[in-house]
Amino acid sequence: MTENNCWNLVYVASRQEKKVALQLGKEGIEHFLPLHKKLRQWSDRKKWVELPLFSGYIFVNITPVQRDKVLQVSGALAYVRYNGADAKVKQKEIDTIHALLQSGYTLETVSVPEDFEKGEEVMVTEGPLIGKVGEIIRRNKKKVFLISFETLGQSIKVELPYQILRKQK
Repeated sequence: MTENNCWNLVYVASRQEKKVALQLGKEGIEHFLPLHKKLRQWSDRKKWVELPLFSGYIFVNITPVQRDKVLQVSGALAYVRYNGADAKVKQKEIDTIHALLQSGYTLETVSVPEDFEKGEEVMVTEGPLIGKVGEIIRRNKKKVFLISFETLGQSIKVELPYQILRKQK
């Protein structure tokens, strides 16, 4: 455990959170990957799957000696930085996340319209365009964005609510 009882936050390659957590465990590095269950719909079936609560991130509780070792794990990209230093997450916040996960309530992280900027790539998380990646062209209304999808050498623009968009790393 670190001397100031804070955790670091690490960017992880897309959809590699569980693999990184497994490797960190093998290396003896204390980590926390909050997972929640979600019912996923495929064309032929529905299935409950465990997904990261914070897509693209994993928490690590490390000593200074372990800092570089974390980034040697395949899929671990970089430490999240804030004000020129590694971002720190207090133990009480980690404890809150643990409590929420154990509560049995349905959890989901939520974006707000201010999270999205013109020119950013986003992935659609629900509806008929699920999994499609597009670029934010502009905000048309307070909570609706115009997204451009490239296909067949053409740009197709669609208005979508921010709630079904997720930033691409």
